[in-house]
Amino acid sequence: MYSINKSETHFFNAGVITRITALWAFSEAFMGGILHGFKIPFAGLLLSLIAAICMSIVAVYNKKRGTILKITMAVLAVKFILSPHTPPMAYVAVLMQGLAGELFFFTRKANRVAAFFLTMFCLLYSAFQHLFILTLVFGKDFWPALDVFLNGITKTFIKKSQHYSLYLVLLYISCYFIAGVLGGVLNWRIITTIQSGVMPEVMQNIELKQSNNSSDTKIDNKKRRTTYKLLYIILFILTTMLVLSYTPLLSKTFFNSKVGQILLRGTLIMVVWNFVLSPLLAKLINRWLVKYRKNNNGLLQQLLSLFPDMKKLVLISWQLAKSKSKLARVPTFLTNTMYLTIYGK
Repeated sequence: MYSINKSETHFFNAGVITRITALWAFSEAFMGGILHGFKIPFAGLLLSLIAAICMSIVAVYNKKRGTILKITMAVLAVKFILSPHTPPMAYVAVLMQGLAGELFFFTRKANRVAAFFLTMFCLLYSAFQHLFILTLVFGKDFWPALDVFLNGITKTFIKKSQHYSLYLVLLYISCYFIAGVLGGVLNWRIITTIQSGVMPEVMQNIELKQSNNSSDTKIDNKKRRTTYKLLYIILFILTTMLVLSYTPLLSKTFFNSKVGQILLRGTLIMVVWNFVLSPLLAKLINRWLVKYRKNNNGLLQQLLSLFPDMKKLVLISWQLAKSKSKLARVPTFLTNTMYLTIYGK
């Protein structure tokens, strides 16, 4: 069984819903870096899987409608507190996952089926979001240009032109689809175990040892004003170039080429997004956070206080999984983390 030093936060004294919410918030704030330290590939995919499993567990333990959306708001608030400079699309992804979880578990019937399809949605949403952003940044001409480029490479041994961009997109989506199926099966098994009420053997005779490690995030804001000035100058130059590219004087130059347009469009949109729209959205999120903290400050403080023990739990889960083969290590790590969070005493 678990033992926690009395001077530390009593992680397992909190309710299951609170612990699962803390796990989801912890994964959104810190798990990416931890997974990178464990040398686990596709960390973003695993974060989506963790979110799906957490929402599924909450649906099992709480039948009240709106609970999943409520914990989603708490996760967003904690994520912004700890990682205020995370791109706004990351917050949108979490919000979409929460809305999907609320929808799939709306009736709280057939929880295992709902858990499977929620996992599929979370992982496929991540894939389509990346493709959408790529198309938005570089424009629809990016894909034909990619076909031309790849056909130019392969024309010596493949005479007929191929739709390589389509093949790559299908391959990319297929990888996420397969991962969604495997993740859905894993989520199904975890939900089955929880509903059975049988404590897994891995829960026994494990000690959560004291650890003095801390993960503090410090952000230096002193040099940002100078950086913003330079970026605004670059933005002005790029905008001028884009306008001039449509003038008769430069219509037959580099700016009229597909490659030139794609590069110019991509650079311009990324600069506008990162240094104009993104800060604006961050301010809107911050305003929402101020109002949210007034009404839910106790919950946020409780979630944040659980993070040190949450980190130890994740490290213990990884140590337990290291004895497995490389293919089974990641699923075992996720399963252990969920089980320890739920069944620990």
